[in-house]
Amino acid sequence: MKTLIIGLDGGTWDLFGPLCDLEAMPHLAALRQRSAWGPLLSTQPPFTAPAWASFATGVNPGKHGILNFIQAEGSPARLLRGEGTPVNSAHIRAPLLWEYFDAYDRPTGVLNVPLSYPLRPVAGFAISGMLTPPHARDWAHPPDLLHALKGYIIDLDYGRPGQPLTREDLPRPLAMLDDILQMTERRGRHALRLMQQRAWDAFMVVFTGTDRISHHFWHYLAPDYSHLAPKLDVRISQRLADYFDLLDQLLGALVKNAGPDAVILILSDHGFGPAARHWVHLNNWLLELDLLRLRMGKSGWMQRLKRGAPWLSDMAKRILPAEARNAVKQHGSLADAMDWENTLAWAMPLYNNVAGIYLHRTSHKPPGPVSPAAAPKLLDFLIEQARTLRIPGADRPLFTDIHLGSELYHGSYTDSFPDIVLTMDPDYAAVPTLGSTLITPIPPGQFLRSGDHRPEGMFLAAGPPIQPGPLPEVPRLIDLAPTILHLADLPIPESMDGRVLDAIFQPRWLQTPPPKPGPDLPPPDAAAALSPDDQAAIADRLRGLGYMT
Repeated sequence: MKTLIIGLDGGTWDLFGPLCDLEAMPHLAALRQRSAWGPLLSTQPPFTAPAWASFATGVNPGKHGILNFIQAEGSPARLLRGEGTPVNSAHIRAPLLWEYFDAYDRPTGVLNVPLSYPLRPVAGFAISGMLTPPHARDWAHPPDLLHALKGYIIDLDYGRPGQPLTREDLPRPLAMLDDILQMTERRGRHALRLMQQRAWDAFMVVFTGTDRISHHFWHYLAPDYSHLAPKLDVRISQRLADYFDLLDQLLGALVKNAGPDAVILILSDHGFGPAARHWVHLNNWLLELDLLRLRMGKSGWMQRLKRGAPWLSDMAKRILPAEARNAVKQHGSLADAMDWENTLAWAMPLYNNVAGIYLHRTSHKPPGPVSPAAAPKLLDFLIEQARTLRIPGADRPLFTDIHLGSELYHGSYTDSFPDIVLTMDPDYAAVPTLGSTLITPIPPGQFLRSGDHRPEGMFLAAGPPIQPGPLPEVPRLIDLAPTILHLADLPIPESMDGRVLDAIFQPRWLQTPPPKPGPDLPPPDAAAALSPDDQAAIADRLRGLGYMT
């Protein structure tokens, strides 16, 4: 039985549901009518890098090793600065779904899955996706496939080399939409041709235009920004309608070409919603707790602040002392201004409204002051203090979810993962810098995107074994790899953390044959660093997409 898998990066039923209901996407609407469908829970954080790696491996980030676009090596200061190596496919330290197909001589075609460059060897055919260096010449397999891919576009490039993204770096909205439509049309056309011309048991293509459009045009797509209606441009609305019409036609053609007996899966790595309007400077909070310390000598400024401003009982309103601002200004960055030898904890954004607290442990290089014996008590203290922080004027907690890192991640690659993971309302985005207060509004000039990620993506399954209807429970992204293997009647490796989605199957089909366990493949070869030029080009692409500063 063939399986067609379509990825809609950042897809959400909050957007595609109304488009189906309004008959703006008739092919998707007809497919949903005969499908099992519902939201799909992403990784924590709901972010491209860990999400697609978890989908492709069926394991949690602690086992595959990817939590961000950058692998930070060396000192904690480098991590806080955002320095490190851009991830590539060799950093995914677990076997891929397609490699299990390959082990059983089942051909696959895999197009545009993020983090797939450099292409890991498979017997089928593949085109790499996001994080492919712009000037690479080995992004298709087998190599002769390149000659048939004239005009194919892997990703869009905006911004200036080595510089943070600004509003001036982005093209005009209509020009950006034209770029996205062109990229989507060419990807769909080549995908259709390849699925017709080459042998496959499983075929996957990921469309990333859905993510780019949701980031930059969410205020056109959802009612949350209705106050902006007088400023909206009808030409942009029409071009957006053109995009979703094109995408719907491509979905219909792909499904038709897969044949009536194929299983169709549509999935996304995360969902979308309005972008944050506030920054949260969590290192202000750790500075206030005297867990993060700056190189300012023994001036006693923290004690003077607390004595001199007892009326500021709300930490969110406490003003950062001039001594702290001057220390950071003098040293150039927070990471360089910190007294690392005496710092016990610091904070880093994981993505948008999800942040990590890291203990500065004695096992770090250079070593920090937190011993293994002291860590549990310090973690309890931090969690207790985190529960007391509230949003000014809203009378509700700043953190909607608080977890130990060990509750979310397990495996061999968690040494560089956070000790505590904090989730906030999506209107609040964590930043690593110190601010004038704990929470500050995002300046208008820094507000580059109107939409950002949410944990609830989208899922749909159709075909002979599938029981149509809304799903009673929300499946997880890591459940899809074992489910796809079961659909192909292949063994499911014992190391996979996901489970087969029983709820999507007709009862008689699930039992004949039942899911069967199988052996794990050996781990992939050690990660190979790309050239400095390729790393710089990938970093530029990430900045152009707004994922790096």
